Amino acid sequence: MLFRSVTPKASVMAESSSSNVVIPIIDMAPFLNGSPEERQRVANEIGKACEDIGFLVLQNVGVDPQIIDNAWNSSANFFDRPHDEKILLQKPQDEYPFGFTEIGGEILSDGKARETNTVIESHPDLKEMFSIGPKNPLAGFPPRQWPEKPESFAGDWEAYYEAMSGLANSLLHAFAMALGLPSEDYFEQFTDHHGSAMRALNYPDMDGQTAVPGQIRASAHTDYGTITLLKSGGPGLQVSKDRDPPTWVDVPHVPDAYIVNLGDLMRRWTNDRWQSTLHRVINPPSGANWGRRQSIAFFYNLNPDAEVSMLQTRDTEKEESKYPSIVAGDFLMEKHLASMKN
Repeated sequence: MLFRSVTPKASVMAESSSSNVVIPIIDMAPFLNGSPEERQRVANEIGKACEDIGFLVLQNVGVDPQIIDNAWNSSANFFDRPHDEKILLQKPQDEYPFGFTEIGGEILSDGKARETNTVIESHPDLKEMFSIGPKNPLAGFPPRQWPEKPESFAGDWEAYYEAMSGLANSLLHAFAMALGLPSEDYFEQFTDHHGSAMRALNYPDMDGQTAVPGQIRASAHTDYGTITLLKSGGPGLQVSKDRDPPTWVDVPHVPDAYIVNLGDLMRRWTNDRWQSTLHRVINPPSGANWGRRQSIAFFYNLNPDAEVSMLQTRDTEKEESKYPSIVAGDFLMEKHLASMKN
C-alpha cells in the first residue's frame, strides 16, 4: 500500500512576515534540457535560494516515477513488518552507521546541542528509520545489509539510490554555475566515491496517542553534509532562519516534487555564504487528520577522504576562511554519532 496524506494546496512560496522567509518552488526541467541561458537562469535561482534560506522545492527533476513508487512502496511494506524482524537490522552505529533504528532511537536536537555546547531538555524523536550507505567499496563503508522481506526491497532501493545520485550530481552542476566556479563539473572531483546515505523514515499515526510535552516527530536540527533530497508524503516539515528563539515556517508540500536543503558542510565550504537551516517535523495539530507520515531522504555526501577548505569563488577571493580544513568523512561521522541515542 502506498501511504500518502491529504495535504493543503501548494503555493509558489512559503512566507513569514516576522522572519521574511521565502521557500521558492523551482522547475528543474530547463536546467536538465534547456539552452545555456535557461540553465544559467535556473542555476541562479537555485543559488539565490541557497544563499537566502538553504531550502527550495524542486519540480520536474527527471526521475522515473516508477523508480520512486517502487522504493516508496518497499519502504512502507518494510515498516509494516513485525518489530522483532526489523530489530534484527539494528546495529552498533560506530560499526555500521546504517540499518534499522527503532522509534525513539534518534534525538536530532542532541546533535545540534552538542555542537553548540548548549544544554537542552530533549526527548527521543517519534519515528523509526532504515538506511543504507554507498555500494562503492572505495567509499570505505561496510557492505550493505538488507531486510529479507519484502523481496523486492534491495533492488528497489538500489535503483532509487542511483537515481538520487544522478539528481544530486545535476544539482552540484547548478551549484558550480551559481557560484562561478571554473567549470560546472567542478564538484565531481569530490564525489567520485561519495559516501552518500539513503534513509526512509516512518512517523506512525498519532491518532489517540499523547506525546511527552516537547516531544515531536523529528526534533530541531541541521543536516550534516552537502545536499539533502527529500521525498515527503505529507505536511509537517518546518524551517527557521532564526535560532534564538526560532520562528517556524511551514515548508510547502508539493506532490511529485522534492524538497532540497543544504547541510552544514556546504555552509562551511561556502564560508557561510550559503545557509544550512534549522528544521524539524512537528506532530499533527489538534484536530488534524495527517495520519501516518513517510519520507525518503537522500543525503549526498562527499568522498569520505575529501578535504574541505573554503571554495575559491568569485565572491570569496578576498575573504579569509572562517574555518580550518576538515576531512569530510570524519566531520559527518562525528555529527551522526552525536545524534544517536545509543
